[in-house]
Amino acid sequence: MEIRHTHTGLPLHLGAGLAANLRQTLQRFCAESEVRYAAILEESGTVCAEHGDPALRDRGETGALAVGAFAAIQAISKRLGDSTFEGLYHEGKGRQFHLSAITPRFLLLCVFETSVRYALVKLCAAKVRPKLAELLESPPERVPEMVRAAAAGDLVLGSSLFPEG
Repeated sequence: MEIRHTHTGLPLHLGAGLAANLRQTLQRFCAESEVRYAAILEESGTVCAEHGDPALRDRGETGALAVGAFAAIQAISKRLGDSTFEGLYHEGKGRQFHLSAITPRFLLLCVFETSVRYALVKLCAAKVRPKLAELLESPPERVPEMVRAAAAGDLVLGSSLFPEG
């Protein structure tokens, strides 16, 4: 069971089943799109699931920066009169990345080599986002009361475990 609290303080509960489904979906996406690394980021920058090159795995900073950059460019787009902002693409000399919204709360980050065509990544991302959204919006697995998180990293026993009287 994966229970995390985001930087915004919102509880982020990924049950074992959901976490495994997200990773499996990212694994298929990486294989089809030739993406070297893919991650699902929550709006606070928290990495919810990832797959790919271990050297590119996020420790938190990249996720936070990516989410901030996405929000900033989205705001600029709206200020300039374009409300159809769909994503962010960066073309570097060695690597490229693509950020796109899965839901209003979650983003997909894709990192790939310059030899991979961006059109392929964009097409595959457009195909996988609805599946990821469906998974992320599914009802969460019930968190057993005895392992409910009270604060970051703390576990408390629920009152229903102790009968009165």
